[in-house]
Amino acid sequence: MIQELTITSSFGSSFEVRFKQRLLEQFPKTMNRVALLVTSEYEGIFRNGGIGTYYRTLSEKLTAEGWYVVLLLCQSQEIFGGESHLSTVKHVFSTSECQDVLELQPMHSTILSQFKEWEWVDRENYCALFFAQAIAATFPDAYLYIEFPEMLGLGYRTVQAKRSGVLGKNCLTAVTLHSGLEWLNEAHGQYTFPLPNWSLQTSYYEQASFEQADLAFFPSHFLKEKVAGYGWKTEHALHLPYFVPEIEGLLATNEPSRNSQFGLKSDQIPVIFFGRLEERKGLLTFIEAIRLVDLLIAEKIQILFVGKNVQFQVEPFKHLNSEQYIQQELGTDYSYRIISDLYSREAIQLISQLNHPVVCLTSHQENFPNAALEMGQLPVSLVVSDTGGFHETLDLIRRSQGVRWFVPGDARSLSKIIQQAISNYPEKVLVHLQRQIAFYVNDRLIQRRLKYLQVFNSQEDSDSLTIEEASFIDSDEFSMLSYHERVYLENYTQKQYSGKGEIVDLGCWLGSSTIPLAIGLRNNAIVTNQSKRIHAYDIFIWDSFYMDNMVVGTALEGKYQRGDSFVDEYIKRIQPWEGSIRVYPGDLTEIGWGKQPIEFLFVDAMKSWDLANSILKNFFPYLIPELSLVVHQDFGHFYTTWIHLLMYRFREYLIPIEHPYTYSSRAFLYTKPIPLDLLHQTYSFADFSIEEVEAAFNYSLSIMSEKIRPNVAAAKVMYFIQTGNVERAKSELAEARAQFNPSSWQNLVDVEEWFERADLFKGNV
Repeated sequence: MIQELTITSSFGSSFEVRFKQRLLEQFPKTMNRVALLVTSEYEGIFRNGGIGTYYRTLSEKLTAEGWYVVLLLCQSQEIFGGESHLSTVKHVFSTSECQDVLELQPMHSTILSQFKEWEWVDRENYCALFFAQAIAATFPDAYLYIEFPEMLGLGYRTVQAKRSGVLGKNCLTAVTLHSGLEWLNEAHGQYTFPLPNWSLQTSYYEQASFEQADLAFFPSHFLKEKVAGYGWKTEHALHLPYFVPEIEGLLATNEPSRNSQFGLKSDQIPVIFFGRLEERKGLLTFIEAIRLVDLLIAEKIQILFVGKNVQFQVEPFKHLNSEQYIQQELGTDYSYRIISDLYSREAIQLISQLNHPVVCLTSHQENFPNAALEMGQLPVSLVVSDTGGFHETLDLIRRSQGVRWFVPGDARSLSKIIQQAISNYPEKVLVHLQRQIAFYVNDRLIQRRLKYLQVFNSQEDSDSLTIEEASFIDSDEFSMLSYHERVYLENYTQKQYSGKGEIVDLGCWLGSSTIPLAIGLRNNAIVTNQSKRIHAYDIFIWDSFYMDNMVVGTALEGKYQRGDSFVDEYIKRIQPWEGSIRVYPGDLTEIGWGKQPIEFLFVDAMKSWDLANSILKNFFPYLIPELSLVVHQDFGHFYTTWIHLLMYRFREYLIPIEHPYTYSSRAFLYTKPIPLDLLHQTYSFADFSIEEVEAAFNYSLSIMSEKIRPNVAAAKVMYFIQTGNVERAKSELAEARAQFNPSSWQNLVDVEEWFERADLFKGNV
């Protein structure tokens, strides 16, 4: 066992680590926020899979948010000298450069000199720590964020150093689960071999770094449950899925097809094994399944192995690499090609150019496979191992069409499903929705990560998030609101709410609006009477049509069925603030309002004309002129077209106000009383002329941010669908698509699906 050498800040400058002078000249003198990403994989420098893509995307997102990103590559002998050809990474180093680019003190050199060749994990650990010390010394006033994968426990020494104060008060360490040694050992299944002693020590490093880092992230609940089964503490860990690869730009390329380059045959059905060519990715099961395919079907297919060629790690195949194994097993009996030297983006482009391929994702078990996020956005038939990680990734991007599941590790099951997919060839798969939601999912994920960083760094004397902070951030997991909307609600009740009227939350679901309202109210220094000031309405009946997708991969998945009451879950989630909240379960058209003045009306329940008319009659009469705010959460949603008509009709009384970007919400100040005869009318589409409709949507476009205007255009399309004018709806859709960038088409894509359901609205006018 290696002797522990403690480095503490009390030793002073004699034990500092700094970059050599020639490197210091490359750095700016000051920076506010610096991120050091430590990883052994990075897509774009190496040809890696999901983990490399994760860190590439993370660096892109952090750079876009104003961070100064430095990349440290472990297990690499390449020399970078701090130079980077990547636009989203300012500097790249490898741990092998440690003694060349850092001014090490004698103690540091002594530490590194003691390691034997087989103790490379410990050496990498200390090299990572020394780089972290150098970055901290270079930017002493910056907020420093350091993230490691848990793999090989590369962050163990750095996490310990942070805990002992070596890296300063402004440093925050994070560890993200990907696939540690215990996971890999289990994933190899029947090919498992005994772990050597160094692996057992490394497994301890992995566990300790995950448990003791300031922040610990897990991408999937499936993986979290796995490591909990190994004895890891996971209660502190935070759910943060991988970013969704945004592949739209890759598919729009004008590059010529590469089919001829790889000898691909146009007259055969492409069946693809996609992933690293190794045991744990299901390669052996896949090949066995291919050999079970009916010979007449086998003659019609060309098998493509698209993934990295690796040396097998387990008995009895350690003498083979994956290419040798494939050649040994398939020989000349099958038509196949091995394409093993592509970057991730090149692989996506290749597969997108094939003629209706059948893509197989065959791992026995998976954490949160990036391959599924990539392939799930392509119009391909998918044959997928029925294991948790795959479910969580495909559900994240709402991909279900053209997906067939097989029993993990069962070659006969896989062979049967492959033959089913081939029998349906060519299969038309629509995936435009999957690609369009990538931007919105990623925006939510980066804002959630930044909020974790912001909240944690603001705690001077705490090593964990408070109940309120964790509840606010985690409300995103069960939220149909954006991060910005929830921040707006909290800021309002903390800084603007006067207490002269009540706070009404219409459509609170699982608390994503109620919780930030309650947190802000608790921190309001002016309003002393906070008892039951928030009035939360919801029918609290589970609707599987859209709610099931919102809880995939969470503890609520499968808990409720259509028609079940979920008020118990809501009550549990708001428990820390129950003194300030009154809950109204049931149909708000029947419950009504108690006639108290309303200062803040948050409307996320105007889902139909009936609900709209009820809200106008029961709540609007109690708004306070020149004080009350009305926030329509669905203003930027394509379906609720009546909101645009009503708010235009009442534009004299409700004035849009400037407020931070809040995605689909729009806030209005109630300036003067609306005559009661206008509020007590029962409105429908028939009450609005086509001229007023046109004016209403033009008005809505004028008061929404540029980013949300495509949503308003989609609502106009939906209006014509709802009123039976399908041809006009198609014309409006074509005009909107010509006007707006495809990256902002999500609602325009969603509304298109309603053309097939236009008959549902017969009789609306």
